[in-house]
Order: sequence, then structure tokens, then C-alpha cells
Amino acid sequence: MKHNIHIFFKNILCKNAVFIKIILVLIMVMWWWFFSSSSFYGDFNLSGTREGRDGEYYMNMYEHLPTTPLAVYELIQGKRYFYVLYNRQGRKIWHSPYYAYGYGNLVTDFVLPTKNSNSFKYYDEEWKTVDITNKIN
Repeated sequence: MKHNIHIFFKNILCKNAVFIKIILVLIMVMWWWFFSSSSFYGDFNLSGTREGRDGEYYMNMYEHLPTTPLAVYELIQGKRYFYVLYNRQGRKIWHSPYYAYGYGNLVTDFVLPTKNSNSFKYYDEEWKTVDITNKIN
């Protein structure tokens, strides 16, 4: 009887392991397709920095990595940058949308926040305002 239970659990675990592997592979492929080009950034792909008027915030411009088919297509089109807003201590406050691919001159299309203003504006086919009050506390 003990041997039959062992075989039963071994069969269930093998079948579930295949199912779990399939799910994990699908998640990895979807992540690779959509998010990886702007998920990793640092000094190796830093392209420029813009500091706010009072020095309280700064924005870094990074180059997308050619790790996804979408990123390669956008890089060929000339759209290769994404943006990250930091506070003075270097803590990340805001990341541009993962699907946003911008041109290099767009770093001037931002109105960075100050000590007195907890919102900033950026241009993405129209001016958009982001309130960062809940992210700085």
C-alpha cells in the first residue's frame, strides 16, 4: 500500500511540475517581450542628466537596451530613451511608462518638481501632469 501512495504522489508531482514549468516559461516570455528593455538601467546606459531649478530633484535619461523585438523596432525608428526621476538622495520617484520610447531631445520637455511643487509635467503628445506627493513621503 505504501508503494502505491508513493507512485500516486510521484505521478501528480510530475504532471504538476510540467504545468508549473509551462506557466513559468510563459511568464518569462511575456516579461521578455514587454518589459526588459527598460527594466535594467544604471551607469552603463545613462545618456544624460537634468537637474531641477532648486536641486531637489533630477532626471536621468537612459537608453533602452535592445533586448526585445519591440525595443529593436523602436531603436531602428530612432526612439531610444526613457526617463527616471530621482530625489536629491538618489531615491527613484518616477519611471516613465515601460512602453514609452522617446527621442534624445525630450529631456527638455519636462518641468521638474521643486520643494514647493509636488508635481511635474512632461510632454507625450500632450502635456501630462504627475503628482508625486504620495511617492516622496
